Amino acid sequence: MNYDLSVDLGERSYPIFFRPHGQDELAERVLGEAKTGKVIIITDKNVGPLYAQGLADSLRNRGLRVALLDFPAGEPHKNLDTVRRIYERCLQFGVDRETPIVGFGGGVVGDLAGFVAATLLRGLPFIQVPTTILSQVDSSVGGKVGVNLAEGKNLIGAFHQPKWVLIDPQCLATLGIDERRAGLAEAVKHGALADADLLDEIAQNADALLNADVDSLMKVLPRAVAIKAEVVSQDEEERGVRATLNLGHTLGHAFEADCGYRGLRHGEAVALGLRAILQISRSRMGLSLRAEERISAALDALDLPSSWAERMRPSVLDRVDLDKKNLGTSVRVVLLRDIGDPVVVAMPRDEFKEQVSALAGVKCSSEVV
Repeated sequence: MNYDLSVDLGERSYPIFFRPHGQDELAERVLGEAKTGKVIIITDKNVGPLYAQGLADSLRNRGLRVALLDFPAGEPHKNLDTVRRIYERCLQFGVDRETPIVGFGGGVVGDLAGFVAATLLRGLPFIQVPTTILSQVDSSVGGKVGVNLAEGKNLIGAFHQPKWVLIDPQCLATLGIDERRAGLAEAVKHGALADADLLDEIAQNADALLNADVDSLMKVLPRAVAIKAEVVSQDEEERGVRATLNLGHTLGHAFEADCGYRGLRHGEAVALGLRAILQISRSRMGLSLRAEERISAALDALDLPSSWAERMRPSVLDRVDLDKKNLGTSVRVVLLRDIGDPVVVAMPRDEFKEQVSALAGVKCSSEVV
């Protein structure tokens, strides 16, 4: 049941390993990267005792010096204060430029650990070991790393590709069902971008996926990741087609930031943003009702939230003004002409706000700042 993919980036190419029960192989692969006998594992306080401590013990038994560094779980801790503390602990440990950093956890851990790896000593080897569906299907692949500011998500960051990624779906068994549900929203997004049959697979097997059935997950995870890997291979630094991966994220990030990254998971926010974009795509791009229903069916089967209009208020659209993808006074929003046919549209911000407000049936400020 093992499965391998690759991200083709020339000398920065790297493999993605799908390995149910793959923790022994993980230790051996990390050992092979530790050229000076040291490794740093960055995790959070949830994943640490479940998985990362076991990896640290296994590596120590193999003769490595290991620093296991953790921080409180959750998006509110993905910030420069946490990064500074980790920098200090890495330096106290005696990090050198050949010391690999392993990001062992969900998307928050991978983003923050990758940012540390990209910036400490001007760049360290980086390994991604994602433990949530969200990070496995999306954030662990592609080299985007970064941290949040109060003004918005991932406003400070870099591109720093990992040496490799190891995905063990067995890790998903310890997630809560709501976390699995939210993570699968990104798989739905990938299906909307490139694979209608993947949408149907998710809709038909939602219960098994939500219950972390490994066989079902192995029918979905590699297909979703393959879409991301292909796009990244074509456009590493988001100067073209990679921008389409932001489908649902313009409003999704705004919903997240508006609630202070508390009470709304990233995948739930993306699902809300995607539902709004489907409606805009119907009116502006001629997306068919059948296509909208096919995407919505996958979201509905996973019981992802649908009440995006109820969350719409001026403060949400004010967050759109801070979106890092904006160009001048335009919002670069991803719309769909059809499943598998996305397009990036530069809409004047006041026009975007007015259209979203009209669809939501609320009055929102359209002032451009």
